[in-house]
Amino acid sequence: MATSVFKSPEARDAFRTVYNGVLNRFPFGHQYVDTAFGRTFILTAGRETAPPVFVFHGSCSNSVFMSQEIIALSQDYRVYAVDLLGEAGNSAEFRPNLESDAFTLWLKDIFDALSVESAVMLGSSLGGWLALKFATAYPARVSRLILIAPGGLSGQNHEYTIKADSARARNETLTMDEAVIGDAALPKEVVDFMNLILASYNPITAILPVFTDDQLRRLVMPVLFIGGENDILLDAPGAARRISENLPHAEVHLLPNTGHIILNASDYFIPFLQKEVSP
Repeated sequence: MATSVFKSPEARDAFRTVYNGVLNRFPFGHQYVDTAFGRTFILTAGRETAPPVFVFHGSCSNSVFMSQEIIALSQDYRVYAVDLLGEAGNSAEFRPNLESDAFTLWLKDIFDALSVESAVMLGSSLGGWLALKFATAYPARVSRLILIAPGGLSGQNHEYTIKADSARARNETLTMDEAVIGDAALPKEVVDFMNLILASYNPITAILPVFTDDQLRRLVMPVLFIGGENDILLDAPGAARRISENLPHAEVHLLPNTGHIILNASDYFIPFLQKEVSP
């Protein structure tokens, strides 16, 4: 029997009340898609006839955390920002096995439900791992791939998964670690919302599976990698190196004095999207 990622139905409902109140401050459309893995919530923006782009947030978050990216992309694209399965959002509250094909098949269901044959994919952190997982399985359905501090390319700091696992075992509540935020200037309201998420649900404690070189070489589409040199969650220099070694056509930006949270990613992905694709 599947186990909810929320600590209780009451915690889930209280959190979603706050989350939906936050969402109502933004000019985004709201849409649900039914999949074989559960009902999926999507924020939409941009002209319906514009080229599609899918946006995936990281762990311990939801699509509202990608609002800057959604707004930047909506000028030229039809944006679908997806609340990930088993995360603190409005999608199904059951987390698939990371080692299985479930996440890939779930995204295929979404593509098919929206009648999208091919799209740009942008993912941050866990969302970057998810974008990689889909793109390596269905490269023909991804026209361009944008990876922001993605998982699955290099080493992962076990300290934080161990801390989350230990807190869960002792029924304790985690709070956002200032070291993860780093130099990113986040408003108190955002940090408070992040702490509400941590108080409401159980985050991933497993290490994200790492993609093989053979899998990465399936990425024939234009690829953009953005990482922070001071990322304490992931080995960003190692990830940048693997992308460069396996994908000579990729554009790689390893940003100095930058941690896991990258607030200026649009400075890199908007010019990347505006470039002509070489034949």
